[in-house]
Amino acid sequence: MSSLRQSIVIYRCQNRESEATEKELPIRVWLSSGTQLAFDSVPDRIQYCEGAFMPKEPWREPTPAESALLWVHEPPPQYSGVGIVRLPPDVLALFAAAGIASLTTPLQVAEFKSEEKCRQALDKLIEYFQPFCLSDAPPIINGMGGRQPGLSTATIDNKRGCRNGLHTDNWDGLPLAKKQEATNRICVNLGRDSRYFLFVNLTEIDIFEMLGGRDSDLGKPWTRQLTNEFMQRYPEYPVVKLRIAPGEAYIAPTENMIHDASTAEMKHLDVKVMMRGYYRIPA
Repeated sequence: MSSLRQSIVIYRCQNRESEATEKELPIRVWLSSGTQLAFDSVPDRIQYCEGAFMPKEPWREPTPAESALLWVHEPPPQYSGVGIVRLPPDVLALFAAAGIASLTTPLQVAEFKSEEKCRQALDKLIEYFQPFCLSDAPPIINGMGGRQPGLSTATIDNKRGCRNGLHTDNWDGLPLAKKQEATNRICVNLGRDSRYFLFVNLTEIDIFEMLGGRDSDLGKPWTRQLTNEFMQRYPEYPVVKLRIAPGEAYIAPTENMIHDASTAEMKHLDVKVMMRGYYRIPA
């Protein structure tokens, strides 16, 4: 078993709504047994891209020492921290009044997001996240979608028509040396079940150094090949599975970490809203 290192950490923003949720569902984090080449034997699902990786089961709870490496008591930097935020009741009430709980298919979500009640709720969501911005630009919603339950990893590469598996985002196209300057992401869980954020708790520079990268390569962009090389060379390094309850959001540096989402334990449609930008992790 590869030992967990300390790098990317998790912080739960301190508000009453989060505390109430924690009392109901106290377990937040699990660790995989490593990673493996991805597979899905269910024929009607979108299959994995060639060479994709997924977490290796079984999952287990972290030891106290591992939890101490993962959790912090102060907001971490946005480029090396994952924040958990609970949306306030007035924002969630707007989505509930718009009928979001009745959505059962991705097509219904696509139609729902163009409705006036949904647009009003999304405007309220943007208003709520405005103070989180580290730049003058307001929050921008990059997508609202629905994903079927039961998927070990859920992200689809639309260009290739297959599931990515564990991956690193590259929307900003920054070289490795500037990964700390990349945008991060807010993902809001508007579904009826907890969804799960999967990630390797190492920054891209950590992984680069573990692979023995040369300084001359720091100016080059991060590639899918480097992500896969890490999981090939360190197949026992654990993946973190973080529970995001209904009505919660995570803030994460997805341009600076290997990650994906999982709907494996969900019973209903996974409904989420995504925002990319420069967001702080609030206290």
